[in-house]
Amino acid sequence: MSTPELMTALTIFDRLLAALGLLRAKQKEKSERTDQALYALYTALNETKAYISYLESGRKRNRKREFAIAKLWHDASVPLRKVDRDLAERCFIKGSYWLEPDTWSELMINRKRIGLNQVIKSTRDLLMESS
Repeated sequence: MSTPELMTALTIFDRLLAALGLLRAKQKEKSERTDQALYALYTALNETKAYISYLESGRKRNRKREFAIAKLWHDASVPLRKVDRDLAERCFIKGSYWLEPDTWSELMINRKRIGLNQVIKSTRDLLMESS
């Protein structure tokens, strides 16, 4: 192989390596975004489940805690928007639910797909798809 051919081959090889490096960096970035979204979702889910258990044990509603849960759901929607737009929107709506839970019927909750079990299933699906 002549020197110009070798130089061309090395240049092509360098560009391929650079492209591969960019692909790996983007995959890592996407994985980190998904992890952030999942952590935010788990935080909202866990606090919501704990609060529902609290209510089911006969305790009175706590509006301060409901507002905090609403914020967790709204906060979870932000990193999710780059990972799963549908789930991000549902989390935002779920946050709105917790701001005014008395205004929501079971039918509305089901239509918006914001029931706790529905969101847990979507979260599990996201976890499995990003594995």
